[in-house]
Amino acid sequence: MGFPWESRDSGQREAELLQERRFSSLPGLGRLPGIVVMSFRVLHRVQFLVLLASGLVAAGLLARPAPGEQSGNGGQSTKTGQSTRSLDGGGQSVKTGPGKTRTPRADAVAEAGATSRSVLALPFKRSWEYLTDGMILVPPTVDGERVYQPLQEGRVVCLDRRSGSLLWSSESGGRVTAPVAVARSESGSVLYVASEKLTDEGGSSSGSLRALDPATGVALWARDYPRPFKSPIVTASGRLYAGSADGALYAVSSVDGQAAWRAQTQDLVTAAVLVTEKAIYFGSDDGALRAVSPETGREFWKYQTAGRIACPPVTDNRHIYFGSADGCVYALDLLDGKLKWKSRTGAAVEAAPVLAGDRLVVGSLDNFLYAISPASGDRLWKRRLDNRIVFPVIVQGDALMVAPFRGDHVPTFLLSDGRRVNYYRLNRGYEIVANPSFADGTLLIPTDKGLLAAVTIGPPKSDGATESVKQQAPPTPATAEHAKKPNSKYHPE
Repeated sequence: MGFPWESRDSGQREAELLQERRFSSLPGLGRLPGIVVMSFRVLHRVQFLVLLASGLVAAGLLARPAPGEQSGNGGQSTKTGQSTRSLDGGGQSVKTGPGKTRTPRADAVAEAGATSRSVLALPFKRSWEYLTDGMILVPPTVDGERVYQPLQEGRVVCLDRRSGSLLWSSESGGRVTAPVAVARSESGSVLYVASEKLTDEGGSSSGSLRALDPATGVALWARDYPRPFKSPIVTASGRLYAGSADGALYAVSSVDGQAAWRAQTQDLVTAAVLVTEKAIYFGSDDGALRAVSPETGREFWKYQTAGRIACPPVTDNRHIYFGSADGCVYALDLLDGKLKWKSRTGAAVEAAPVLAGDRLVVGSLDNFLYAISPASGDRLWKRRLDNRIVFPVIVQGDALMVAPFRGDHVPTFLLSDGRRVNYYRLNRGYEIVANPSFADGTLLIPTDKGLLAAVTIGPPKSDGATESVKQQAPPTPATAEHAKKPNSKYHPE
């Protein structure tokens, strides 16, 4: 057993003094010059250092693996001096110099004990990017092997999903105000592009709607409107539904753009609608959620909140769920609009809620991601991010992916308890500015420099990785700390 350095130095000093006394007690040596005594001291220290070095060398020889054995580097042996290529930040390749190693970032790995069978948990690597002169404010639309991306200057480009190659480009006649909508029928598919015409001062004057051939981008027809459409276009049963800057929801024909009806509100309609067989549900900046007739636009019921509604609702065929700028998430009866529960967050809710099994997942401007029970409104867990959450989450299997606004990374969390299982970081200087999308292993991220595509590196771990959003999520452990927090929700009086 070794000794503390202080005790070792003290014992060594006592031995040196004893050695000096022995020399000085000999006849004729007591008067030796001081240099002789100092020489003996140096010789004693050199002997100690030689013995220490010999011990270290012996320990190194014992720790060195024999030929054919594996080292402790993840179970694989490596050779010093060769260039290595490691995965950094969830799939981004990083080269290191000869003989150098790079410590992985803490945010590049899953949290302790967190595992997932989802394809979102696989490493991602950048596949291609389509650079633009300005940031992309409108999210892309993926249709099979094609990606339709509106650009800030008013063009719509069609890109190959796998390679990013430009297939065609089409002018919209103004600034595009909504993602490209795709309507499919027996005769084929048609694209719909909404745009606004700008004045010399840069303001909005009127709007237009164009139908394009998806193979060539050639315009099939175009129609002008007094005010531009501001919400995403939803296609259903031969009609297009879109909110306008004049404060009304329009139902127009998918054949020629002729308006069938309009439902007036008290402010802008910027959120997408939810279409069902019995009703059309939509929110407005006036803070009300409305249910109207699909045939005539007649109002069935209206529920008023204290803030604007900027996100589309979702339904489980019994209740309808949505968020408001008043900071609450609401659950209403689908038939009569009566309140079932509301759950408060720390700030406005602009991200569309997503139903995933027995969880309702929604982000808030308080930088928190919430998992709520659709049955009771109880908070199951919450997770803080670095930036505000204004985009809906992407759910695949037992995991969800979320992109913080103006962030440079895309984390993936478990649906069950919110632990992180993956983390993909963009290149330095890139920021996320619109909704990402994920299809067939390709992640498309709109950034301030263009459209970025990343693909998964490995195959899914199981068939469960590609299950639908409606998959039942594992129950939250009863012993989890977040399950013990008091619920912040309101019940109808």
